[in-house]
Amino acid sequence: MVKIVTDDASDIPEYAIKKYNITILKHPLYFGDEEVTGISPDQFYKRLKNGEMPRTTLLPTGVLVNTYLACRQTGKKLDTDTILSIHISSKMSGTYNSALTAAEMVKDIVKVEVFETGLTTLGQGMITLESAIEAFAGQGIKSVKSKAEEVRSKVKMILAIPDLNFLHRGGRLGKGKVLLGAMMRIIPMVTYVDGEIVPFGRVRTASQAISKVKDEIKKDLAKFKDKRLKVLLGYTTDKRICKELDEAIRNEFPVSESHIIQMNSVVGVYLGPGAWGISYYPIGG
Repeated sequence: MVKIVTDDASDIPEYAIKKYNITILKHPLYFGDEEVTGISPDQFYKRLKNGEMPRTTLLPTGVLVNTYLACRQTGKKLDTDTILSIHISSKMSGTYNSALTAAEMVKDIVKVEVFETGLTTLGQGMITLESAIEAFAGQGIKSVKSKAEEVRSKVKMILAIPDLNFLHRGGRLGKGKVLLGAMMRIIPMVTYVDGEIVPFGRVRTASQAISKVKDEIKKDLAKFKDKRLKVLLGYTTDKRICKELDEAIRNEFPVSESHIIQMNSVVGVYLGPGAWGISYYPIGG
C-alpha cells in the first residue's frame, strides 16, 4: 500500500483527508513566542485581524522521521510499504530538503519517495488529492507518482492577495511591489512558475478577477485538449467570491468536481485576510 504524506501548506478538503487517510504534517506556527501549531483557521484569522503577527518555522527533520516510521507501522489496508511525501516548493521552504534527509534516515525500514510540487496551498492540495485517490485505488508507487507528475504538469493555481504586506513580511515579495499595489488601490493576482510567485494581473473588482480566471481556463483547456475540470477554491476570511467564482465556472465549463475550502493557518501567514484563490486540473473527455 502507498501512503500519502504532505505538509500543511497543502490545502485539501477535510472529507478527502479522512477518506483517503492522508497524513498532514504541521509546520510550527507562532504568535510572538506563543506556539499555536494546529490553531483553527477561524481563531488564527481573528488574531491576525486584531494585529498580531504570526510566523512559521521549518518542519523538524525528527518530526518527518517519526511520521514516516509511524505510517510504516499503522497502514490501514495493508502495512505501508511505500510513502509518497508531497511537499511545498523548495524555492519557498526548506521542508522538501528536510523530507529528503528524513527519507534517507529511514530507508532501511520504509521506502519514502519525496515529491516536490513546485506549488503551495490549493495547487499542492490538488496534486496531493489526486495522488491519494490513485493510492486509495490500490495502485503502486510508480502509478501514484506518475499521477502526481501528470497533475503537476497541468494544474494551474491563481491567487488574489489584497494585502501584499504579508507576502513581504514572509520574505516572498519586495517592498516596492507592496507600495505600488497600495497606491493604485488594486487587487494583485499571482500564479506560480517554476516554483516561484509571478504576477498574473491586477484587477480592481471581483468581476474583473473572475473574468481573468475564466479566460485562463479557456486557454488551458485548449492547450491540453481537455474538456472537463477538477477545481479547488479557497479563501482566508471571506467565502463570497469563491461562491461567485464557483458558480461562474460551473455555468461556463464542464466541472466534474469542485470544492470550496478555507485556507489553513500556515498559508494565511503569507496571504493575510481577504485573500482567495483557485487551482484547477484539466482532465479528458
